[in-house]
Amino acid sequence: RDKLAFVTYAGLAAGPEEVRRLPVHTAHGLVALGELAEIREAPGFRMGLARYQGFEVVSLRVVKQPSAETLNVSRAVRSLVPELQRALPEGMSLNLFYDQGDLVRHALGGVGRALAIGGVLVALVLIALLGNLRAAAIVLLLLPLAIVGSSIPLYLMGEGWNAMTLGGLAIAVGLLVDAGVIMVENLAHRLARAGADRHSEARRAFIAAAAAEVAPPIVTAVLVILVVFIPLLALGGIAGRLYAPLAVAVAAAMAISLLLALTLVPALAERLLPAGGALVEPRLVSRLKNAYRPLLDGALRRPRLVLVAAALAAAPALLLAFRLGTDFLPPLEEGALLVQTMLPSDASLPAVDSANRALEERLAAMPGVRASYRRTGRGELTEDPMPHYISDVLVVLEDPGGAADVEARIEAAFDELPFAAELTTPMGMRIAEGIGGTPADIQVEVFHPDLDELVSREVEIRERLERVDGVASVSADTGAPLPRWRVVPDDEALRRLDVPRQLVFDTVTAAVQGIALAPRFAGAQRIDRVLRFPNDGRLTASGLARLPLVVEEGVVIELGQVARIEEEPTPAMIRRKNGQRRLGFNVRTQGDLGGTASRIEAAMREIELPSGAAVGISGKVEEARSTQRRLLVASGVSMVLVLLLLAGALGRWREVAIIVATLPVAFAGGLYALALADQTWNASSIVGVIGLFGVAVQNSLVLITQTRGLLASGEPFDTALREASVGRVRPKLMTAGAAILGLLPMLFGFGGSELERPLAIVMIGGLLTSTLFTLFVLPSVYARFARPR
Repeated sequence: RDKLAFVTYAGLAAGPEEVRRLPVHTAHGLVALGELAEIREAPGFRMGLARYQGFEVVSLRVVKQPSAETLNVSRAVRSLVPELQRALPEGMSLNLFYDQGDLVRHALGGVGRALAIGGVLVALVLIALLGNLRAAAIVLLLLPLAIVGSSIPLYLMGEGWNAMTLGGLAIAVGLLVDAGVIMVENLAHRLARAGADRHSEARRAFIAAAAAEVAPPIVTAVLVILVVFIPLLALGGIAGRLYAPLAVAVAAAMAISLLLALTLVPALAERLLPAGGALVEPRLVSRLKNAYRPLLDGALRRPRLVLVAAALAAAPALLLAFRLGTDFLPPLEEGALLVQTMLPSDASLPAVDSANRALEERLAAMPGVRASYRRTGRGELTEDPMPHYISDVLVVLEDPGGAADVEARIEAAFDELPFAAELTTPMGMRIAEGIGGTPADIQVEVFHPDLDELVSREVEIRERLERVDGVASVSADTGAPLPRWRVVPDDEALRRLDVPRQLVFDTVTAAVQGIALAPRFAGAQRIDRVLRFPNDGRLTASGLARLPLVVEEGVVIELGQVARIEEEPTPAMIRRKNGQRRLGFNVRTQGDLGGTASRIEAAMREIELPSGAAVGISGKVEEARSTQRRLLVASGVSMVLVLLLLAGALGRWREVAIIVATLPVAFAGGLYALALADQTWNASSIVGVIGLFGVAVQNSLVLITQTRGLLASGEPFDTALREASVGRVRPKLMTAGAAILGLLPMLFGFGGSELERPLAIVMIGGLLTSTLFTLFVLPSVYARFARPR
């Protein structure tokens, strides 16, 4: 009855010995508390553990502030490790085994190399096709100036150089020279006709006129590319955080490149280009032009045949677009994988540890695995609480590029595991949990107020989901039910024996979980104190029934005399969403996220659920669908703005319609490239299509504008169209070749460029067909439908 009284005397700093000596009043006089109870210091209730390379360790995780830069935090923590190591006791070591800063450094290094290699390849193309080192130097000067200048708007937005902004510049490195190439090529062409002295006023006037001649189409073409990047600024969500800085970097660099092409390039051309001489046309360009002329004449004579061939090339690609499947983001090479295991909820912590150690032994023997770290359950203080039967196993790889092989080996090992497991990556899991609260690709949620009704359908639903095409694994997120002891007081017996209900409650609480007392403080350390009955944690109905109840005057009776002990199952975890009870199923897919989600929704409609039940789909697919909807709306707005720009530049809606109607041919190569590379529609590939749209419109606009310029100078239509088309061979080869070669490093997957690789695939494939489209299809359609009367 006086089990709590000694807390008053113990004080906050009393240790075990002091507590043992505390006096307790009994019927036989004062006795020491240590004569009535066992008082000892022991570990608290254990909620989790950590292992590294099979050895149990104390694990510390450093979580940076949201506004802090990862590299700065990483460097600061690394600099502290030696100092902390010196302060540790002898024999204790502090090892840093995973650092997200390594991922950032790997990504920045890879994208930086891609940008540098792309710049070198672009320089080689320009030198080879311009045939003049001075002209090539003028154009190449735009690259560093535009790239450095793009940092100003990024700084004003609070962004800096990162994998996405550098990746955007690496993608645009070929496009940044377009305006300069067109300007230099036209200046040299006009200077060859003028034959003026290098520093005469006539030469300056001729250069000014030549620059003004191509300035309107250049400005409009660059504005078209800038407008098509508007949808990326409206993305929002995770995709917006990733690709909006990329769009800003590309747009800023393109705008600066345009400004320099209109001002710096003519000024340098006036000083550096030879007087009265055109650029030397390399033999390769001459041969290509000679081969192109008869092919162009044949296309202009048979426009219908060209249209049929273009339709036959574009139609399968457009049909293919609906069969590519959808996803959210491309996978990122993080240099590590994360395996999350889930054992039955009634398993003890030692049993969970033993089962996971068997998995860790298999991981240690796998080629490509450098180390493994496991966190089971949770620590006393943690920002990521989870039950003791869930474990996160971090697998650090020897080579980030070998992740696919290690993934395949781990997934093969899953088939032999007696418990559920899911495979993801550390950052991928954080992104997925931030989106839908689960590391799974798709979470199927079934809502109903009666949890028993939901649990009774769990096996049926899981088996049906496992049969859906595209599903790799399915696991429920609620855990198996746990046994529960229910103590039901007998009111008649309580009254007859004069036993208070509160005494029953206090006794059962002390026996099962203990009663928390005032904590002890040793300096800054808080040591909890708990009063409980001695037991080994193995409670039975008979053991509970024999618990002593001390009533008035020292009379002792057993709990079983006044209460009935019942065993019944109880949920290990009850999950709610929007205030409703739900049963969740984590689904891991095999690539086609959107298509698998649609098939899952169809399969769930075939299952007979209890009345009042509702089904929902969440996870990464929810964010993917939301991103695609936002992109669709923003792309529609962007398309309208592009049409208005074209109408303002051309003044004839028929020519605008021709450009828009022939664009599918330009997209065909990008769609075929996605299919050949086994890629899906995701945020990156959609961004690639948007960029390709801008490039295709730009090429069409320049060709039509130059044709109309020759018409205005008195040339017949057929002659003007042929001369403009042939004249576009070299600048088109330079711009397309520079863009494709600039994208090649991203295509071959330099570290950190995984998020931009689908974008590069779309644009390289599209630029190939877009070049053919500009050289053959557009002149044929233009001659057939836009010939002036």
